[in-house]
Amino acid sequence: MILKKGQQNLQRLQNVLISDKQFSPQKLQKVLKSDAYVLLSNYCSLSPEDLSTSVEVDKDGIYKILIYAKSNRLKIFGSLPESY
Repeated sequence: MILKKGQQNLQRLQNVLISDKQFSPQKLQKVLKSDAYVLLSNYCSLSPEDLSTSVEVDKDGIYKILIYAKSNRLKIFGSLPESY
């Protein structure tokens, strides 16, 4: 059991190291910020400076994507259909 857990951890580490070479968190943060801005501006008033994103990788190789937005006004929109 312990050996299997160690092999799983080794595999996660290898995956993280490989993906780090191919993956740029800064690029992903810029794309996320752009997409989040487009999405959130449908629901509230905000400027790009009011929005921040971050991508973190924990010790198990799990990505945490954080999006923080400040807005002083929500936009009024119709109610959603009952199926939502």
